[in-house]
Amino acid sequence: MLPLLVATPIASNAQENSAGSPTDPFLGLDPSSFDRIFGEALRRKPPPPSPATSPEMLANNVTELRVFLTQEPGVVVGEIATTGPSTLTEFPVALEDGVVTFRDDGAEPDREKGDGVFTAQFKFDATGEFAALRADLAATIDGLGEQQQNTGLIRRGPRDIVTTAAAASDAELKMVGPLNEARKGLEWARGLRDSQDPDPLRAAQGLEINIGTTPFLRLPGPRFHELLPQRFRVEYLFDFPIFPGFPPPLPTAIDHERSLLITATDVVEDSARSFDACSGLGSPGGAWSFGHLMRELANGTGLTPEEFTRHWLSSWQIPQEANGWIVTEPARAMRLQSLVIDNWRALSPGGVFNVDYFPARLLAIVNRPDLADRIGYGTAGSAGEGRLVFGLVYHDPASNSCNPMNFTVIFEYGIAAGSCMEVKAWHRRWKDLDQFTVGSAAYNQALESITRAVTDHGSNPGQLPNMSSLSQLRTNETVLSVPWQLREFRLQQDGLLDLVTVKQTPDNQFNSSAILRTYLGINEAAILDDRHVVPERFPTMFDRFLGAVSNTDVSSYFWWVPNPSSTLADPLETRRKFSLATCNGCHSGETATQFTHIGTRDMATPAQLSGFLLGEDITVPQGGGTHHYEDLTEREIAMSNLLGRSCLLLLGFRRLPFVH
Repeated sequence: MLPLLVATPIASNAQENSAGSPTDPFLGLDPSSFDRIFGEALRRKPPPPSPATSPEMLANNVTELRVFLTQEPGVVVGEIATTGPSTLTEFPVALEDGVVTFRDDGAEPDREKGDGVFTAQFKFDATGEFAALRADLAATIDGLGEQQQNTGLIRRGPRDIVTTAAAASDAELKMVGPLNEARKGLEWARGLRDSQDPDPLRAAQGLEINIGTTPFLRLPGPRFHELLPQRFRVEYLFDFPIFPGFPPPLPTAIDHERSLLITATDVVEDSARSFDACSGLGSPGGAWSFGHLMRELANGTGLTPEEFTRHWLSSWQIPQEANGWIVTEPARAMRLQSLVIDNWRALSPGGVFNVDYFPARLLAIVNRPDLADRIGYGTAGSAGEGRLVFGLVYHDPASNSCNPMNFTVIFEYGIAAGSCMEVKAWHRRWKDLDQFTVGSAAYNQALESITRAVTDHGSNPGQLPNMSSLSQLRTNETVLSVPWQLREFRLQQDGLLDLVTVKQTPDNQFNSSAILRTYLGINEAAILDDRHVVPERFPTMFDRFLGAVSNTDVSSYFWWVPNPSSTLADPLETRRKFSLATCNGCHSGETATQFTHIGTRDMATPAQLSGFLLGEDITVPQGGGTHHYEDLTEREIAMSNLLGRSCLLLLGFRRLPFVH
């Protein structure tokens, strides 16, 4: 056995979590010198981008998608507008009827050679899209009209839902041009709304719209921010903006309890597929058991599943390093030994560690379509993630009782997909669960076939040695010590699960610091557009920034900076969006959540879900107004769009910019 696997807890005089130890936030400079030196240096424009030399590179540069009607029924001309230099004249895209090659060579139907707009003619169901958008058109007209009822909700972007009144006020400041044009066109838009003709071509002709110059649809692409510094990612129907009401009519109805977040006890306590070691109920090694998942992860490592699991647990007992931070926590180490490791040994037959008897209880099975990415460009993409969520349980030998602990473990599996149709096929499997009663034998069998497609080794042959689809494993606990702490683990080259940085979350010491204010100022546009990525090092390559763990000491924890107006154009929203994207902000003060979005549970009782998931109005910290969060409905929208919209329009689908 490896020495690392039998490590004992660190001595009590070891440093307590140096990941959170204070350092000089100004790097030895006075605050004004820090802002002057680093602020000016980091605001310099980056060097011009390298030319796109492959479709993979070009896919990252799409700013807008346009669809023009033609006189031929069912046939349209599509344009993919890109930004930045490119050496390409062809851009292959996989659509429903096969690969369509978009060209930028000046030959019909392309308008101009080398202008970065790739064009093709192909089959497209414009009538279906027209029907789907007319309801949103009607809602937009009501919101813009003189008799607007400002009681509804507008979805400005991911996890950005506000009242119609707040959205209108914001639009007056940030996209006044498009807003004024829309108001000028209200009468025309009412005619389009009231048209009884389901055929968009005839409707356009009736309103004297030039279909050769006015696109039937315009959608923002992944890089739409290059076009206009506006907040709303609006679609345009015949150049009239569609402001997305919330919740919108869905092209395909989605039931989140069946196909997005499954907590029904008839599923999570399936006697053939789950196992609860504390109560002894279920089947050891069942397809949805903690033991099965760890056994599959241990494949190819040369370790037994028990050794593999103990190596992972040793990360709480042996000093760990991530991004230069050293994490040493003796209090957590000792409690882990007694509450988890000794508990596991006691539950195992004969007192010999058995991975099937690890004290974990299944809480939920989760589908995350909102994490799909790079759909349809013919490059390596993703259909999102599949997750299994467990809560650890302590068996009290004195009372022979099973007590859920505040310790959540989440297995997060990436769903590889190389084409739009593969993405659709994956989510169609989840949607097809609708035909069965939740928890029935047929439902659970179909769900098992879905989960095992990603949980079992061999699902990702390119990941060696495990051949696993696991993207990351995350934990969230406070039973070992205070404060609440989130950690992230990833498979390494040796196949073992080791501690890595917590994504999008700086080390806690940077909260309210001048360094964080500088970061927000430099990256404000990206933060507001939901595309910022917190770097490991900032403000220089020598300075650690991204955290090794995410600590949450109070339930109202959020990120903030002093005097934000000195560097930020939109200080309230920039702060909110940055804080919401962090682990501890999302699990605490920004969403009024008590640390977990999926709660612990007793047997025969489903896990409780947070208001953030189910729907709640939140008073945003630091005077940020009121926001509505309803994440399960947003995931329903994502899944419905993936199933119901055409592959062409899904080229504009953006992955949820959050990591949780």
